[in-house]
Order: sequence, then structure tokens, then C-alpha cells
Amino acid sequence: MSLSVQDKKSLEEIHKLFMELEKSSGDFSFDALKLSELKKKITALSGSENSDVSRLAASEAHLHGKMTLKHFVAYGIPFERVLHRNLQDDEFLIIENDKVATPQESLPLVFVLDNIRSAFNVGSIFRTAECLGAERVLLCGYTPNPTQWKVEKTAMGTQEYMPWEEHSHLMDCLETLKEDGYRLVALETAASASDLYESFDTEPTAFILGNERFGLDPEILKVIDEVRVIPLRGRKNSLNVGVTAAVAGFEWMRQWRAKK
Repeated sequence: MSLSVQDKKSLEEIHKLFMELEKSSGDFSFDALKLSELKKKITALSGSENSDVSRLAASEAHLHGKMTLKHFVAYGIPFERVLHRNLQDDEFLIIENDKVATPQESLPLVFVLDNIRSAFNVGSIFRTAECLGAERVLLCGYTPNPTQWKVEKTAMGTQEYMPWEEHSHLMDCLETLKEDGYRLVALETAASASDLYESFDTEPTAFILGNERFGLDPEILKVIDEVRVIPLRGRKNSLNVGVTAAVAGFEWMRQWRAKK
């Protein structure tokens, strides 16, 4: 049964309160006024003609100020399901235990993104690069940058710590990297590609990732030092570009650490 206008409005208000309490609360510590408001709104659902909605009213009895945050969140999930909400990381992850900045050597690794279309993918790669302690992220062509809110949202603050630059043309960017002593490694499903898990020359390296649909231009593959591919065992011969960057980055770091 589809949701009535009133049911949808009530559920949206309840979901908003759940999210606010989740972000502002800890174990056994909830805003009493907001929790009381939430419980009243949930109780009111008992009058709905939609059985999927009215049965949610029973959850009110389980909400109290002495519950754990994990327990509280579990009671909010059914409301997300009825609303068909699919949350992104930035909507529910609370940044905890961030390290105090301490001087340390950057990983001699650069990510070069050429004509990446998805802001989500770019933000994801910023998170990966920052977690690795990579040197920087280079954005080429029409790749969105962290001043765009969708990138900023997905990057979850990591763009504040990860140096980045924009370049109009990938070829010019690669020539500069070559002059600076970087080994250029394309991550691409090309016939000439080597297995990602083969030994790397762990000198300063730039991983180059192309457009989600079209990859890198053939002219680019002619000037890079090598092409690597992640070996896959499933039927689909591709991975999301953000996942590819993470898998390759952490494998490169593993080899780099082993050789230090």
C-alpha cells in the first residue's frame, strides 16, 4: 500500500528526529525533549490506515533515555525502510577518534583523476588518499573539485588535509610529473596491463584513473610507464573507480612498507 500524504509527512518528521538524535547523542545520553517529541509522533502512527505504518507505533514503548545509541539506531531503521531511504555515509557516520596531526612522511603516491564524472567517486578517492597519507590528488579535465558540495559531502572533511591541484589537460599534467621523477601507472583494463599484485618499483608513483565509462585515451596509454589491472574472478570485468583507487593504493602502500 502506498503512503498517504499525511503518513509520508509524519514519517519524514520522525525520520528527521531519529537522525538528529543519532548525531547528537551517545550511549545513555539523549535529549529528553527531542526524545519525548519523537515518542509522541511515533504513537500517533497507530491511527494510520496503512498497516505498514500503524505497526511502527509499537516501537515507541522501546525508546527511552537509558538505551545505547546502537539500540536506538536499530529502532530507526524500519522507518527508513518504509520511506525507502538509502542513506549515504555522510548522513550517518560520526567522525570519531580522528588522530591529532603529527608530522610524518607522506606516502610518495599521487592520484591523477582525468574526466571523472561522479562527484561521489572523487570524494571517495579523497578519503582514500587521505587515509593512505598520499601526497596529493590532481584533478584533470572536467573532474569536479572539493569546492563543489557533492564532492565535499562525500570527502567528509578529508579534502581539508589532502593537497589538490587542477589541470586543464591530462597530458600536460603527466609531463610535469615525469619531469619531477614520478613513475606513471595507469589503472586500466587494457590488454597490455600487468597484474596489480606483481612487484612495483616503489619510487614516487602517480596512479592515473580515467573516466568511469570511457577510461583513458589510447594516446595517454602510450606515454605512461606501465598499465596495471586488478585481477577479477567474477563475471563483470570492472570495478567502481573509487574502489579501484582504494585497492591499488593500499596494495602499493603494502609493497612500499615491505621494502622500507
